[in-house]
Amino acid sequence: MSSWGVEENSHMGVSSQLLPLIGVFLGAASTFSGTAWHERTKWRRGLDTRWDEKRLAAYSEYADALKRYFTLVGRVATARGYPTAVQPIDIDEGLAGMAAADDGKTVKWELVLLLGSSQVVAAGRSWSEAVWRLSHAARGLDMRHDEFVRLYEEAGRRRDRFYLCARADLGVGGGGLPAGDVAWLLPGGLDE
Repeated sequence: MSSWGVEENSHMGVSSQLLPLIGVFLGAASTFSGTAWHERTKWRRGLDTRWDEKRLAAYSEYADALKRYFTLVGRVATARGYPTAVQPIDIDEGLAGMAAADDGKTVKWELVLLLGSSQVVAAGRSWSEAVWRLSHAARGLDMRHDEFVRLYEEAGRRRDRFYLCARADLGVGGGGLPAGDVAWLLPGGLDE
């Protein structure tokens, strides 16, 4: 054979070796890309889970702090003669407890502001405002009993709204919260 035959064999030898190398390279690149994508997805899912856990803690701690404040408001209001179903507390002791609970609520609110969705933040503000308006009665500002009852019920509706928004933000299913009632009212409480 001529030099053409030798060149063809060596050219075919290089191309026959090059194709498997290209295949190995493409296989390695696709394996690397797939693994990198999988690991990134896993990392993002873990990060989302950690943020969900932090939001859950922020929402539940804020709700607990506001509920503690709300309970003290109710106990002081009961001591002042407003219709509730909670036990009265000494007014001075209750007012001091309200001040401390308000401080705790304010600290917990900062995490909600930092981590919460805009809907949760708006609902949290609304609930806090309703409880603050209700606290006027506990602090000794004159309020009719029917106005107190209206504000109490409004605070409950706003609390429910906060929980609905928090549940939606956290992806909690199960639908809405069951409707509340006024079973907390003492008999004849509206007549006063």
